[in-house]
Amino acid sequence: MKILYLVPHVPNPTKIRSYMHVNGLLEAGHDLTVVTLERTPQDTRYIEKLRARDVRVISVPIGKLRLLTNTLSVLPTRHPLQSRLFWSNHLMNLIENHIRVHPPDVIHVEHLRMAGYGIKLAQQGPVVFDAVDAISQLYQHAARKSVNLPLRLISILEAPRLQLYEQRLTSYFPVTTVISADDERIFRRNTQYADRVRVIPMGVPLTAPPDTETQRADNMLIITGTWNYHPNVAAAHHFVKHILPLVQARKPDIRLQIVGANPAPSIQKLASAAIEVTGFVTSIHDYLRRATIAVAPITYGAGMQIKVLEAFMTATPLVATQVALRGLDVRNGEHVQVANTPEEFAATLLNLLDDASERNRLGAAGRHYIEKHHDLRTTIGQLSAAYQDAITAFGS
Repeated sequence: MKILYLVPHVPNPTKIRSYMHVNGLLEAGHDLTVVTLERTPQDTRYIEKLRARDVRVISVPIGKLRLLTNTLSVLPTRHPLQSRLFWSNHLMNLIENHIRVHPPDVIHVEHLRMAGYGIKLAQQGPVVFDAVDAISQLYQHAARKSVNLPLRLISILEAPRLQLYEQRLTSYFPVTTVISADDERIFRRNTQYADRVRVIPMGVPLTAPPDTETQRADNMLIITGTWNYHPNVAAAHHFVKHILPLVQARKPDIRLQIVGANPAPSIQKLASAAIEVTGFVTSIHDYLRRATIAVAPITYGAGMQIKVLEAFMTATPLVATQVALRGLDVRNGEHVQVANTPEEFAATLLNLLDDASERNRLGAAGRHYIEKHHDLRTTIGQLSAAYQDAITAFGS
């Protein structure tokens, strides 16, 4: 199948949804053209890696001035700022020229930020809109809980606009996909097109189970993520300020690793004798395999938390808030230990730190869960079925 794949960020290991889809679609034998925008020199390097795999890439640079201009252009309207943020007339022209010469079988549009392109292309071919998650919910939470005051103010403006826009988007596309049942419920509210919305969970390639002989460190906690993403920033600050001191009171030698790319300045400032901020690492899984316990102290967010799936993949016992488990069919005490208040979180960690057999059992259960529910081969099959349904609907 010839697929035109539109995505706001160049697929790379920090943009997990598109990265996994691209890899899975290529392995399934599909012909792929990626359409995206370049913002950094790193984007250019990732584009070259895609081309080395025989992926055609259509891209244009977009700088801060254009992002600002796009944002200001939509401010007087009722549309969300996100809806115009990544708009480029030049990119739109390149897409239409490509379609005239190389018509795709299906057009995949990922994320609300690219929905404007999809709306314009919906008359030219079958379009699957991958909303990923309901970002209106993310901004509603950020308006109340973000540690960044400017972001809170923007979120107050943006959240209601996003909610109305998301409700309208289902009318434009024959298929809209989301990452979890929670997001499905949100997108199906107040629309006559509810039957067009379906869940395709996050899929990951199932690497070999961790070697049981691998030695985990003593008293090493780990939290993973992309550290310029505001829910992750808020989670790390919450953990360091409210939870870690309670654990340190009982275990002064406890250590915390904050692992992942693009640490914001406020994250870098958390580094201390007890806290390591790694920045980008070549393998987050290697760090997880050496950790004692993974933590996901998310206070707000949207969609499915990759940090949870990564912990499960590496059989690392996990303590998480209920918010971090959004969209997952996991059970407290079976696959994960759930703790929502700082006191609960610290007490749960202390109990697990003292119980190696329970840590091993919990890690094994998490690994079994991901094998059953998040195999990339299964989710790519679901995505291919969505493509076929969009093709059928467009031709009818």
